[in-house]
Amino acid sequence: MNTSHQRWLLEQLPQWEREGLLTADAARTLRERNAVDDSQPGVAQIIMGSLGALLIGTGLITVIGYNWDDFSRPVRLFFAFLPLLISQCFSFRELLRGEASTAWVRETAALLQALATGACIAIVSQIYNLGGDWPEFLFWWLLLSLPLVWVLRSQAVAIFYLIGIAVWSVNQAENWDAWYHSALLYPVLLLGLAPFWPGWPPCWQLGRSLQWVATLSLCVGLAAAAGSSVSLRMHSSYVAFGSLLWLWSLTASALLLLPFKAAAGSDKRRQHPHVTVSGFFLLVLSFAASFSDFSSGTLSKLEMALTMPWAWGCLILVGLFALPAIRQQRWALLGVSSLSLSPMLALLAGSRAEPMLPWLMTQHLLGLGIMLIVLELAGRRGAPRLGATLICVLIIARIFESEFSLLIKGLVFIAVGVAFLAFNLLISRQLKKKQAAAV
Repeated sequence: MNTSHQRWLLEQLPQWEREGLLTADAARTLRERNAVDDSQPGVAQIIMGSLGALLIGTGLITVIGYNWDDFSRPVRLFFAFLPLLISQCFSFRELLRGEASTAWVRETAALLQALATGACIAIVSQIYNLGGDWPEFLFWWLLLSLPLVWVLRSQAVAIFYLIGIAVWSVNQAENWDAWYHSALLYPVLLLGLAPFWPGWPPCWQLGRSLQWVATLSLCVGLAAAAGSSVSLRMHSSYVAFGSLLWLWSLTASALLLLPFKAAAGSDKRRQHPHVTVSGFFLLVLSFAASFSDFSSGTLSKLEMALTMPWAWGCLILVGLFALPAIRQQRWALLGVSSLSLSPMLALLAGSRAEPMLPWLMTQHLLGLGIMLIVLELAGRRGAPRLGATLICVLIIARIFESEFSLLIKGLVFIAVGVAFLAFNLLISRQLKKKQAAAV
């Protein structure tokens, strides 16, 4: 249940108590289980605070820049540090207020100071004609803004930091001079947001928007880091895309099984953004590998990818993360994660590996679809609609690339469509029965 639903429920409880729908003990239990943390800002508060800070910062820079050419160097330095000093005083005032500080005011103070920091760096660089490029500027801007996430618990600055390190990592993906100049530094930069990590003390609550930003940043940053691992291994800025694609699939498998403590992962895991993104990538890549055109020349890239330390690191993480998933009986996640391992089995076929890969991936996807349906019917956590969709897509793809006549293909498509709709209706009725029985 998200925050807006929790607030609605809390607003209805007094009326339900008066009407006799709930006892006082039941209402108290619901209030305790659905307590809303008002210390964390909502999406609207983050947007309003960010917009206000951006307007104030832009206005200050515009006013200062109006007579910039007429100022001496000391005066320019004064105006470079003045917005930063003002924003620091604003932040210090909010820190002194402690728990009395309003969430959106705290967000505004943090973001205003982050913007003032970037403006100060840029102005000082312009005054003294310092060298450097935009990735270097962005890197130091992010590092200097990071303490605001810890001190002011700012989700707006955390979002800015996550986007910034992802952009920086993509730019550094083909840098093979040293690992600390490449995107391999991304996991180290991610440690700066340790309080937002699930299960890391102090564990701060992640809003839904921050979860999605963190997931997208993690996917982009790790993809860039995988590219840097290939560049460093080949001692070249040229990256073999085929090998990189398999590294991404292994990374997605590890990310899909990323373990959560019970408090952070009590709801269905498929609803978590990292599960949605990594699972979708694995399904699309596996479906593409079920076509013979894709498998041609692909396994040689996989062999090269398996020589990379990044690949073996991901395989170790998959094995470690699979242990808690097995204990929690997350069979659906384990089945989707295993899609990245099937191509390795095709390598065992030697010269017949390439024609073996499409058949193997088709069988794996078909088995996964059946398993997702059976799990739900057996009362376990499954995904029957996803399983039915996988089976339908596989049948359509195999019939489409076959040499059957158009009449037969059309009849098969109609039959599959009718079966899919009938299955969807059946599952919908079963879910309604379960909900009615639970009430």
